[in-house]
Amino acid sequence: CGASYHHQYRLTSHRVSHMVERPHACSQCKSAFARKHDLQRHVRLLHSMRRPFVCPACHRGFNRESDCERH
Repeated sequence: CGASYHHQYRLTSHRVSHMVERPHACSQCKSAFARKHDLQRHVRLLHSMRRPFVCPACHRGFNRESDCERH
């Protein structure tokens, strides 16, 4: 895929994302992941109603601070 990393462990971890087998399926959509951690992050960011970062101008909530700042 062309990805490069300064540390071998990051490359090894990245290679897992290219695995054909994706045993960790989301129960709320059709997404599936090679790593349990990636499924947990997916659920937290896309399916959780928790939105702790709130825009002071329009009061819209976001899961990630960076998304709120970009908005």
